[in-house]
Amino acid sequence: MEKIRTLLVDDHDLVILGVKHLISQYSDIELVGIANDGEEAIAKIKELKPHLVILDIDMPKFSGMEVTEKIIKLFPNIKIILHSSYIDEDHIIKGFEIGALGYVPKTYKPDMLIDAVRCVNSGEPYIKGIVSEIFLSSYNKRRIEPVIEKHPELSAREIEVLKRITEGLSNQEMADKLFISVRTVEVHKANIMKKLKIFNIAELVIYAIRNKIIVL
Repeated sequence: MEKIRTLLVDDHDLVILGVKHLISQYSDIELVGIANDGEEAIAKIKELKPHLVILDIDMPKFSGMEVTEKIIKLFPNIKIILHSSYIDEDHIIKGFEIGALGYVPKTYKPDMLIDAVRCVNSGEPYIKGIVSEIFLSSYNKRRIEPVIEKHPELSAREIEVLKRITEGLSNQEMADKLFISVRTVEVHKANIMKKLKIFNIAELVIYAIRNKIIVL
């Protein structure tokens, strides 16, 4: 099995040592390099060709958001996890909108970063814990706009499934909440992607935010 080649971009020695030690304990993930700022990150990506980048937001020269946009533009196949001390709607939503597939606060338990690496490497967004709670609490703060009129291509059930996707729920969790089978959830997800011509779950989340299927 090919290891998940991972580049860490951070300018804090303690974080670097912690992540380096953490990853060393797992046989399916390899830390191929470390960069301390955005410019070095771009150079290391060209040199080391990682599958995935764990990227701090608060860095010198360029912010993690700016670096994310550059990476997505130059290396569209690279997957990005934002690893940050910031836990607020603005940073979280912007991170996903510009192309990150995961957002992991530095307050999370170490094994959650490993879960995020595996999840994002498989092409799925990682929206768990407080990040998922922010999506959900923001949804609960305001009523949803009449999206059926705004998005007539989606059925009422498909809209419900799309809402659950934005909460970061697994297929089984969605099935349990909606009282349907996992197979039915999979069919609805496939139909949503086909109708919207969006075949990436992270982009579905962004679609829901931008089109106010959930209002943040």
